[in-house]
Formats: sequence, C-alpha cells, structure tokens
Amino acid sequence: MSSEKICLTGCTGGLGSRILHHLLFTLSIAPSRLIISTPNPSSASSLPHANELDVRKGDFLEPATLSSAFAGATRLLLVSYPSIAHGTRVTAHQNAIDAAVRVGIKYILYTSLAFAGDSEAAVMRAHIDTEAYLKKTCARAGVKYTIVREGIYSESYPLYLGFFDAGKMVGEGGGTGNNKRVVKIAEGADRGIAWVDRDALGEGTAKLLVNEKGEFDDRTVLLSGSRGVSLREVAELINGILGWEGEGALRVEEVGMEAYVDFQTEMKTGNKEDRETREFMELWASTFPAIRKGELDVIDPLLEILLGRELKPMKKSLEVLLKDVTSAEGSIGQYAK
Repeated sequence: MSSEKICLTGCTGGLGSRILHHLLFTLSIAPSRLIISTPNPSSASSLPHANELDVRKGDFLEPATLSSAFAGATRLLLVSYPSIAHGTRVTAHQNAIDAAVRVGIKYILYTSLAFAGDSEAAVMRAHIDTEAYLKKTCARAGVKYTIVREGIYSESYPLYLGFFDAGKMVGEGGGTGNNKRVVKIAEGADRGIAWVDRDALGEGTAKLLVNEKGEFDDRTVLLSGSRGVSLREVAELINGILGWEGEGALRVEEVGMEAYVDFQTEMKTGNKEDRETREFMELWASTFPAIRKGELDVIDPLLEILLGRELKPMKKSLEVLLKDVTSAEGSIGQYAK
C-alpha cells in the first residue's frame, strides 16, 4: 500500500468520524499518514490516536488556512460543509477544491448526497453545484475525483418522519380516543427510502478513499441501503418495537407543503409566522416531493460489495436507535398501548 498522505476534513462529525475509524482500525492505515484538517484543532483531541495524527487548522470559510492544512497530502477527503444555506455551502466547497488544486492534491473524494442529479430538494442543490465545480476544476487541473452520493442515514429518520421524538410520545395515545401519536409530513409517505447506517457508509467511503486501482476515478457513485423502506413502514416498525398498537399506534399523516410548513414552524416556535424557522421549514419541505418522485428509492449494490457483507436492515437500526427510549425504565413492555 502507498505511503502517501491523506488529508481528512469533517472528522469530528458523524460521517467523517466513522471514515477515520475505519481507516485506522479496519484498513490499518498508519496514523502518521493522516492529516486532520479542522476549523477547531482542539476539537480533535478526542479522536482515536489523536497524539499521532497531524492535526491542522483548516476552515472552509477562511481560505487562507486551507493551503497549510492540505499541504503535503496527495489525497483529500472533502466532507460536505454542514449547512443548508446554499451560498455558504457552495462557497465553502469551492474554497476547499481550489486550495486542494493549489497545493498539488492529486485525488479528491467528495461526500455528496443520494438525491437525483437534477433534484429540486434544497438539501441537494449545493451538492449539485459543488459536483459541477469539482468536475470542471479537476478536469482543468488534471486532478482525479470521486463523487460519493452517500445514502440517507438510518440515524436521520426523525428529520424525515416529521421531526419524530419517541421520548415525547411515550405515554401519549393509550386508547384514550385522542391519539397524539401522529407525525405530519408534506407528502411521499409510501415511497421507499434506501436507508443505510452511517457506520456502513463510513467504512465504504474509507475503502473508496484509499482505492488506488483507479476504478472509481472521475466517477459519481451511489452508496445506498439494500431495500427501500417508506416513512409509513418506518412508523410501523417503530410501533412494533415500542409495542404501540390500536389507538395508541404511531400514524403518518400527509398534509401538503403549506400545511406542513405551518405546523412544523408552530411546533418549533409557537408561532407559525416565525420568519427564520419558517424559511428553514420551507427549504426542508422541498425534500418531500423528491421522496415522492422516488429519488431516494434507488438501490445500488456497491456498498455491499465494498463491505463484503449484507447491510443492516432498517428494523435493526431502529431497535438500536430507540434503545434509550425503551430502556428508560428497563423494559419495552411498559410503553405498550
């Protein structure tokens, strides 16, 4: 295996931390080969092998910090900037791509998202613009790239399921005739989503990052789950895990775009006219037409091939994610009905 240095961004976040874990412990990459670029170097102190990693300050929104952060690496993991603000996110990514080319990076892996390439979902628009900029810049500079459209995290299901909070729904319903276990979404309740747990994505992405055969160079690849599970099916799985049934069962209600924005804004702030929250909800609501169109119901076997095993089913992921709720008093049974 090559001794070239790899620069990693986003390693203190959910996906990036799993990529780092698998580089170190699954693929046995020496810590001395890894450069960690982070806006706040002190945040890297809790990373595994922190004392052996080369931690540098690199802030996507401070371009002057990026050249020194990336210097000496030949491969770059560019984890997408954590913001739904389109302009900020695209600028951050462009700054990183420009810096990578400037310091002589030879290969960039960019973590995009598993919506369609022409999606109108707000959460995908910055990715689409970044993908285009990456392709153009790399072609001009002779830099190789891989765009990884990361599947929808199983762990993120509450965002899609009406900001579902199981803890707040414990004790609701219960056969009173006034079931409060209802989540409201805009549309798309019955269309599949190819959920996949973040750890599997981290492992698959790590393997792509260190692949030196060139088979994924200058390609866009999808890492998805192995089966589409709709939001209504997710609710049914939750009911089975928590023992919610009959009038106490969790239900999914489609209410349309405007009513969804009104409801979620009021739930968050007590005022459906709250400007900042409403603007966010309007952006997030654009996710649901994309779900209805089937953008997230696309299955690709690549991740299972990379891992050499079957992926964790959504039910298993939910059992783990709901464990804190179901173990609050030591048993699942107490939440039945």
